[in-house]
Amino acid sequence: MPPRKLHVGICGGGLGGLTAAIAIARAGAQVTLLEAARELGEIGAGIQVFSNVSRLLIRWGVDEIIGDNLIAVDEINTWGADNELIARFDPKLGAKQAGFPHWLVRRDHLHAGLAESARRHGVNLIVGSRVQEFQCTKTSVEVTTVHGVEHTFDLLIGSDGIKSTIRRTLFPDWTPQAASTVAAFRGILPYKEVFAKVPEARQLLRNTMDAWIGPNGYILLYPLSAGTELNVVTLFQMNHIVKTPEDMDLDEFRKLYKDWNPMARKVLEMVNYTQKWPLLVLPPRKTWSNEHKNVVLLGDAAHCMQNHMAQGAATAMEDGAFLGTVIGEVIRGTIELPEAIDIYEKRRIPRVWVKQQASFVSGTINMATGDEAARRNRASAPEVECWDHNVVHPSDQLPSAYRSWQMYCSPTSIPGILYYDPEGDADNAVCEYLQEKSEMDKTTLVTKGLWDKWWGAVDNNGLQTVRSSVV
Repeated sequence: MPPRKLHVGICGGGLGGLTAAIAIARAGAQVTLLEAARELGEIGAGIQVFSNVSRLLIRWGVDEIIGDNLIAVDEINTWGADNELIARFDPKLGAKQAGFPHWLVRRDHLHAGLAESARRHGVNLIVGSRVQEFQCTKTSVEVTTVHGVEHTFDLLIGSDGIKSTIRRTLFPDWTPQAASTVAAFRGILPYKEVFAKVPEARQLLRNTMDAWIGPNGYILLYPLSAGTELNVVTLFQMNHIVKTPEDMDLDEFRKLYKDWNPMARKVLEMVNYTQKWPLLVLPPRKTWSNEHKNVVLLGDAAHCMQNHMAQGAATAMEDGAFLGTVIGEVIRGTIELPEAIDIYEKRRIPRVWVKQQASFVSGTINMATGDEAARRNRASAPEVECWDHNVVHPSDQLPSAYRSWQMYCSPTSIPGILYYDPEGDADNAVCEYLQEKSEMDKTTLVTKGLWDKWWGAVDNNGLQTVRSSVV
């Protein structure tokens, strides 16, 4: 079938929106991204890029744009509040297991790389374009910005974050909830300043990611910006549910960690935290789209989650890559747009719910107290023992059934998360859908009609144009 022209509008230019823009443009659609801010950008806090997303950056060449600002550390260490080594993981082994690296990067550096890639793919990036309202028919979506500018799209994607305008319009009663008392604190420090004021930190903070976990909280430190900056993330269970950002006295914050490792406390003395941030979660829904299946949500607009698995932004980027693949099938005439959105929802909604639950579990384990903490530490003792004996790949010496409780960084703990390929999953989902809706010939066991769907018309040279992913 001849390619179908499709104009896709994306509301929100964050990491998920930009990933969707690239993926959908690569599929052959015209893409217009509307960003409310006057400039495309992100806050400079650190973010972890695991193998389920680094594979996309490599596949699309975004890693070459970002360059040295993508950092791969040599060790991931988990310490007790008293500085006892509790667990250790080798990211090089993780890259071998998952097939792709685990990187650390500033959000703004990742965002800039994706934005540049989107431009190179022909995406029309329009800033200062906050969406005020939209109207839907069965065949189109009319969008109006706060400045009265109108746009017409075949599909509108709401990637406008936790305060999503698109979500509030589609589902007014569906709002993020504060599901625990845990609050987060974030900051960035220059390494030169850290080493000048805390010289003993040189012995520990090399090219490593280090976490101190203790009763009711944890501290996470890792390098950014080609190794020139230190990202500081802390979390703690407060005495109340934190529903919105709250001001916090610096002395009050520092008292939370008063009995923790002295070096870690000295680093925390250097950050001027003034706010505690809530960790909000959206409960699951059966749909993320409107009745016509031409307005749909992705990322935090659909499934914000706690950050204990470091998968919030990664999940939004998975959404975008998945959408790009199924929309590509619409452009090729394999399926219709409502079918593509239905496939996206049926595949992605259960997956993100699993991730939300894994994040809860990971946080609970890291902030365990008493007997539960002791049980946790005993479980990872083999990891530490292997490292103490200078084994290059410690998990090679562990039983094949072993899975680390430190779920977020070990690919084998939850393989379905870090081994995942959103584009491959989307392609497989389309194939499954076509097989399910088509009758199978009982003699040849060939699904009728799929040959015509999967193979293009004969060209002038008598050669057939093959759908790239057919086996």
